[in-house]
Amino acid sequence: MKICGINSVIEALKARKIQKIYYSDDSGKVREVLKLAREEKIPCYKKKMSEKICAEIVPISFSKIEEIARKAIEDRGFILILDNVNDPQNMGACIRTAEFFGCSGIIIKKRRSVGITEGVIRASAGAVFHIKIATVENLVNVVKKLKKFEFFTVGAEVDGKELWKVRISSPVVLIVGGEDKGISSGVKNLCDDIVKIPGVGRMKSLNLSVACGIIIFEIFKNVNISNV
Repeated sequence: MKICGINSVIEALKARKIQKIYYSDDSGKVREVLKLAREEKIPCYKKKMSEKICAEIVPISFSKIEEIARKAIEDRGFILILDNVNDPQNMGACIRTAEFFGCSGIIIKKRRSVGITEGVIRASAGAVFHIKIATVENLVNVVKKLKKFEFFTVGAEVDGKELWKVRISSPVVLIVGGEDKGISSGVKNLCDDIVKIPGVGRMKSLNLSVACGIIIFEIFKNVNISNV
């Protein structure tokens, strides 16, 4: 897979995921990245292209559900499930926010989801390299499994209770639905609570990644995450 953009390349370099680097401009931050890459003996090639810097990376490695669940229990933290999120910008922004607030892992669907593409990596500013991610066929089965581990399961929907009125206890699973359809009905029925973000303006809803970020911050404030 090829990734482009200074932030994505820097984070991939930190995570030791880069195989080759291509650059069209070796000034400023790009020069610093090239210096670090050459110290790690990563081949760097100058070529004409629209981007200042790109890199070929090793395939993204995915985690198992059990591995993510174990980490969340140990951390007394939270897991983020993205259900049918199809916009790379939203997916990447959600991953970036989740990683920033110490999320133990992210679960996405293998189908009817954008997946971890170059656009998602760029939108996440490289956060995908620093967080466990699992891809699954059936979210209903995954949520059932997590509930057996006594995870408190919260869904985000416009018809839920006001976020501030719901008592959230760790470990937590936050489920955020796609841009158009929201959370799948089978998954929604398994949630312990459905929450919404109350507003006072004329707009009826928030951008998906913005709403996800607000709820993650509320979880972060109310759950003791031991690794923060």
